[in-house]
Amino acid sequence: MKIRIGGASAVLAVLLAAASTMPAHADDHSKPAHSYQAIDAQGVQAPHGFLTKGDYAHFSHTVRNTVNAHGWWKKIDGPATHAKITIWLQVETSHGWKTLDKGVKTVPPGGGSNKRAVANWKCTNLIAKNHFRTVVDADIVGYPDSPEKLVTKTQTLYCGI
Repeated sequence: MKIRIGGASAVLAVLLAAASTMPAHADDHSKPAHSYQAIDAQGVQAPHGFLTKGDYAHFSHTVRNTVNAHGWWKKIDGPATHAKITIWLQVETSHGWKTLDKGVKTVPPGGGSNKRAVANWKCTNLIAKNHFRTVVDADIVGYPDSPEKLVTKTQTLYCGI
């Protein structure tokens, strides 16, 4: 009996050690780097990078019974100083995704309360269970950029539509 417990403990220790060396999966809610084109000091058009970022749909910490989400951008490199952020808060219906609210704001890179666009929805009740997601688009001001949008992971919340 002691041998089996000891053997099981050894196997468990090996499995735990192996698992601890694997990288943890963390969803940073961002799209891989997008790019935009800008003319550099030598007059050459060069690509520059940025990230479209957004958080999951969640209950607001400041407005009761309200689901909200935020979108922002992070500059990787280049001369851009602002991006027009558009965020759509969506709910899943039997006919697909329906937009409940849209927020648009032109912001510098970063995030934080004054550097992001917001979309929100006041719940009609806290009993009905619905599936929410957000779609975020960052358009770099003054430069053409790639058309990709960030779509966040679906969140199930008790919020009536």
